[in-house]
Amino acid sequence: MVGGVVTPAHHLNHLGCDDATLKALAGQAPELSGGVRVLSDGWQNLIKAAVIEQLLVRKNSTGHVVNCVIRPLRVLATVARDKEPWEINSDDIAAAVKVAAGLQSCGVLGDRVAALAKILFDQNHLADAGPIYAVVASARLNPGKSRRAKFLKSAETIRSSLEERKRSERLPSQRAFWELIRIVMTEEPRSLVDELRFAAIRLMIVTGFRIGEATRLPSDWLRRRSHVSPSGAPASAFGGVDSTMMIRHFAEKQNTDGGSSLTLSEATAFVPRMFEDFLQETLGRVNAITEPLRKTLRAQVESGRLLPSFGATQLVPMLHLYPYLSGSPYWTEFDEKERESWRSTCRADVSGGQFDRLFELQVADFASGKRSISNAAYVYFNRMRAAGLKEGALYVRREDGSEYGATDRIRWQLAFFRIGELEEYLKDGKRTKASDVEPLRLEGGLIQTWDLMFLHPKRSLAEERNEGICDITRYASVNRPSPDFLTAALGESDQFESIFQRYGATVEDRSLVIRSHMLRHLLNNELYRLGVADTIITKQFNRRSVTQSYQYDHRSLAEDLNAIEIPEEVEYALGEKTSTVYKMIRANKSSGPIVDDFRRIQADEGEEAALTFLRAEADGFHATPYGTCVSSFTVSPCPKHLQCFAGCRHLTSSQDPVAHANLRKLEIKLVAAVDDIEERGIRNVGWQNQLDHARSTLQGVRSLLATEPGRAAFPDGKDYSKPEATDGSQK
Repeated sequence: MVGGVVTPAHHLNHLGCDDATLKALAGQAPELSGGVRVLSDGWQNLIKAAVIEQLLVRKNSTGHVVNCVIRPLRVLATVARDKEPWEINSDDIAAAVKVAAGLQSCGVLGDRVAALAKILFDQNHLADAGPIYAVVASARLNPGKSRRAKFLKSAETIRSSLEERKRSERLPSQRAFWELIRIVMTEEPRSLVDELRFAAIRLMIVTGFRIGEATRLPSDWLRRRSHVSPSGAPASAFGGVDSTMMIRHFAEKQNTDGGSSLTLSEATAFVPRMFEDFLQETLGRVNAITEPLRKTLRAQVESGRLLPSFGATQLVPMLHLYPYLSGSPYWTEFDEKERESWRSTCRADVSGGQFDRLFELQVADFASGKRSISNAAYVYFNRMRAAGLKEGALYVRREDGSEYGATDRIRWQLAFFRIGELEEYLKDGKRTKASDVEPLRLEGGLIQTWDLMFLHPKRSLAEERNEGICDITRYASVNRPSPDFLTAALGESDQFESIFQRYGATVEDRSLVIRSHMLRHLLNNELYRLGVADTIITKQFNRRSVTQSYQYDHRSLAEDLNAIEIPEEVEYALGEKTSTVYKMIRANKSSGPIVDDFRRIQADEGEEAALTFLRAEADGFHATPYGTCVSSFTVSPCPKHLQCFAGCRHLTSSQDPVAHANLRKLEIKLVAAVDDIEERGIRNVGWQNQLDHARSTLQGVRSLLATEPGRAAFPDGKDYSKPEATDGSQK
């Protein structure tokens, strides 16, 4: 087909060591810095078998296989050196992960090498020393579920206060998010492509779509569902809603076992009523301004030609084809003021009628001699003529069809192209500007590219690079949207100008970046914060289990506690602070003797007696520099004067990284104190008491460091909130 786009081809033609890995290893072992080494037959066969499984069994794309299977396997084989695949162990995997992570600033290659240990070696029992993945020392890939060693993690991964969010690095910064809102909601887009990007980002903000789901939104997106009672009466008669809006889209990560990852899965998502008008207005505008591109693309697919509006044998004035080939509507000279006027006029008319007026004006003015050919068009067609003559594929012709010779001077008013010759020339020589006509596969058939919403001009340099405007009613190169369409706009790629750089209000704003998936995390978190059921959230975002949804829960501890509902009369009776402790007990986020007594009384005497006990004994949540305590200080202060490390049952480990840092500093000081005391020459009763006290405190500090956050450090310790009897026992 003329203008058809060929899918990128990948060839399995390199079965040697990975060059970049060899260079990285050369610093450690200079003998490896020689030429390319061919992998052993075992590694070559493993790579071939893995490729066959990925393509024919798992039905993944060739791009995925090249990047996520072949390259990581070659890296692993290079690091393993002379070992065969079945001889590698966890140390080999860990070494390969370390080397691979250093080859890229983002560390993704290291992740992919580690993933092979699980999905290839362990699942197929390939290694003699398996399983391997469980012991790979890669905290980035396998953070684990244990909370015992959380104090070893960075401060960014631990909540230091009630207001700090879980895994906050997955959410956009407040400044970046609100600057994004300001740009896409209030700024006037400077180009058609920017307007489409603004609309797609607005869609992602209110729906939480993945970037691929947003860019592949179909033009026929609107669905409505009516709600009636069993008797047929409208739901509004019973206090319900008569109709709800849904948005049709193609959900990602829905392929079942044995299904192809390239097959799109159709789904619908409910639209909150507060966003219905907003979405209809936004997507209605996009549908209107892309309609000319949709018509062009459909005509190209159905006719199998690049310029279906002309006959294949038709001679067309060469200058009249300039908007079709370059996208620029100006093929005659216009001053800057005229260009700006026409730019505003054409952008305001979504029907495209103003482009027709501009074209007809130029035809009349050029014929009468009022305007001359523009410099851009002059250079463009002279280059095309020279390339066509060199290849013998394209000729400029006169009105009678005769060819202009290589030395003939062209009369622009009488210069023509034969459309069939031009289409053949463009097919072979302008591959990067060929329209995307290949349909996408659905579970139940195909969807043509013209049925997508966010179609845009392909490499229209007149608009994207030269701050001009593209004649979308004539331009013959139409691009179907891809994730790159938005990742570049959000600043994820340094190769392109982001909308922050283009529209940012300040210097700081122009350096902001948002990753597209952060918007999905943000909307999920807001739904959790507002008390929406996890089952509803899971259904809304096309997930298979509630567990998946909780990966998007970034509520702070304060929001977690606020989401725990207790009867209003109970909250009023307990008071604010004791209610917080009660919620922490219900959420299993606090422990200690008071908590144990509360649960015992609750089981033996009932909820009312337990709440009475809690109101009297747990009047607050107390934070020390090293942990937390729920003991009552209302009647009298701590009898041990915060000597918590003597084994107080009330001392609870904290998630606060500052508290852990203080404990580490205290541990270092106590170790130094013990060493100093032991080195003293004097041995008497005072010396022994000092040594015993320092050792006891050091042991208490280390016990607290080894305790899970939220747990009592000394569950079997003394209750120092009660006075001691004369015999040393507690009353």
